[in-house]
Amino acid sequence: MSLFSFCRWMAEWTANYMLIPVFEFQKNLFPPFSHPAGTIADWLGTDGGLDTLAWTFAVNIAFAIGMTNLILVIHLERKIAARIQDRRGPMLSFRSFRELGEDLAGEAPSWRFKDNYSGIGILQNMADGIKAITKELIVPAKADKFLFTMGPIIFISSSVFLLVLFPLSDRFAASSAPAGLMVIMAAFSIAPIGVLTSGWASNNKYSMIGGMRSAAQLMSYEIPLLLSMAGVFLLAGSFDPVTIVEQQQEATWLFGLPMWNFIPQFLGFIVFMICILAEVERVPFDLPEAEAELVEGWTTEYSGIRYMLFLAAEYIRGFAGAAVCTILFLGGWAGPWPIPPEVWFLSKVYLILIFWIFIRWTVPRIRTDQILELGWKKLLPLSLINILIVIFMVEIYPYFSEVVNLPEVF
Repeated sequence: MSLFSFCRWMAEWTANYMLIPVFEFQKNLFPPFSHPAGTIADWLGTDGGLDTLAWTFAVNIAFAIGMTNLILVIHLERKIAARIQDRRGPMLSFRSFRELGEDLAGEAPSWRFKDNYSGIGILQNMADGIKAITKELIVPAKADKFLFTMGPIIFISSSVFLLVLFPLSDRFAASSAPAGLMVIMAAFSIAPIGVLTSGWASNNKYSMIGGMRSAAQLMSYEIPLLLSMAGVFLLAGSFDPVTIVEQQQEATWLFGLPMWNFIPQFLGFIVFMICILAEVERVPFDLPEAEAELVEGWTTEYSGIRYMLFLAAEYIRGFAGAAVCTILFLGGWAGPWPIPPEVWFLSKVYLILIFWIFIRWTVPRIRTDQILELGWKKLLPLSLINILIVIFMVEIYPYFSEVVNLPEVF
């Protein structure tokens, strides 16, 4: 069942048993309002009304998943950073999880919040979010107020749209569109529009430079990113995420283990991992918001909930990028052991996120000219070489194997 199918079922149940009876009752009870109430009731009974209600449910579910993921990823990043930096304090301690279990089981000798729960630290993330929401919304006097407001809306809406699209498993596929992954990458490309809009509308030189850097970085890495994905599409013969995962399940290598795409396309996997880091602007590719040079980059003039939305969208895009990498190269929700597919999928996604967190705290930021040179002069040729290798595997070698009886390798 896809996410939209589930939401469509929820929409039909809500419309038939809750909304339509309420509007029909209002239609008969309040004659002055009978016309709009009857019109809404009739519209909810059509496919268009049910689809609209279903997409409303889907967007809200996606937003809830994104916010939950945001809290967990920030908490995980703070924990790992505390370990790497050997910081003392709540973010370093893991023992409180054991003490929390003892307290819930009634085995703790006494309930003392400071002693028993000092190491969880997840409440700090919630407190930071509440603090950001309650901050004053400041708009610069010379800013373009309309575009200044639209920038965060474009950025966060495209990120939530990503969560609506990618599947958690074959039974919980968010989209069954044949061109599913291309739609996901198109949604990825919408976010820099919000970045550039916000940087220009702020009327701040730091914000403008950050927006221009983001546009240049996107142009440099979008082409090798799509070319590295093209090799997977050629092997699977489809853009559909479910078909791509099934193709990786069917292929096997040593000891009958599944041959995920990162094995035959290791070069494409490396190119994709570097490009997706640049796409989501994670270290060492965070030049658009380099704190040492541009204060906060294109978010310099933002405060309150607008700034929090930018932060949330960045982490959601990181989660979506790791999910796309998992689908393309790591077998998606497929695994060698009988574990629920959603658990397989989320485990792989969070392993990629942990790897990115280690990169953030161990790899220094590189210069703008180095970023552009890496994209155009190194990754683009490597992605073209990967395409040639895949064409050889899919088209040339099978043809000659039939002619001269070569062994079946691919």
